[in-house]
Order: sequence, then structure tokens, then C-alpha cells
Amino acid sequence: MYRTIVFAYDGSVECRNAMQEGIALAVKCNATCHLLAVIPSPPALAMVAGQLPEDLLEKELATANTVLAQGVSSLGSRGLKVTGAVRAWKEPDEAIISFARETCADLVIVGHHQRSPFARWWCGSVGHSLLDHLPCSLLVAMPRASALQEG
Repeated sequence: MYRTIVFAYDGSVECRNAMQEGIALAVKCNATCHLLAVIPSPPALAMVAGQLPEDLLEKELATANTVLAQGVSSLGSRGLKVTGAVRAWKEPDEAIISFARETCADLVIVGHHQRSPFARWWCGSVGHSLLDHLPCSLLVAMPRASALQEG
């Protein structure tokens, strides 16, 4: 059914919950898994103007690689074939869509992040954009009651 699964992963409680749900599905389907961490790409103008620390991108990349290694280890410990990738991108949804195409994904799994209506209006919704533009199926894992208490 699902041969290639992409997990959008940032190490948050919501993404860890989504990974647990996705692991069960990936094991049943014997799917190849790809973990994707997206870090914001700093605006070129701000870098030139000196408004951002020079090592900001390196620090973001190091943090993302640490989080990604933990996720890859978690999936790999279940006997799944897994790779990890970090992408610097302005918009997370665009990075996820591009990566899903690149890997020929059958399914993308994301965790649902609770936000206020104003925050969703202001920042947009990655999930809504994915629904409109992904070339494959989308699983949005809803927070469990125990996960909400941890956060």
C-alpha cells in the first residue's frame, strides 16, 4: 500500500506522536521511511545587512541534525529502512512538497500543532497547503491527551 513514507519531523511532541503512529503503519507496509527536518532559510538581505549572527544557519543545522538523528534512530530500531534529510527553506510546506516529490512518497505524515485561530490566520497552515499541493496521501496525527500534558 504505502512503499515510501515521509515524516515531517522537528522533534516536537506533536511530531513524536505522529512518528509513533507512522511507525506502526510503516512496519505493516514494510515501507522505506524518510525523515525531513526543515529549518528556516535566513533572508539574504538580513545576512548582508549583518542583522543575523553569521553562524545562525550552522546552529540551526546542528540542532536539526541532532533531532533528526534521534528520529532516524527511533525508526531504525524498529527494523525500518530510514534516511534523514535537512532542508533550509523559507516555507516548510514547500520543502515538504518538494521532498515528497523527490522521494516519490506515497504518504506524508505530519503532527498537528494546536494554534489559535488568529495564529493560524497570521502564519497560515502547513496542513492546508499540503492538502492542496502534495502529490500523495497525507496523514495528520492528532495530539493524544497524554502528549498534550507533556507539552
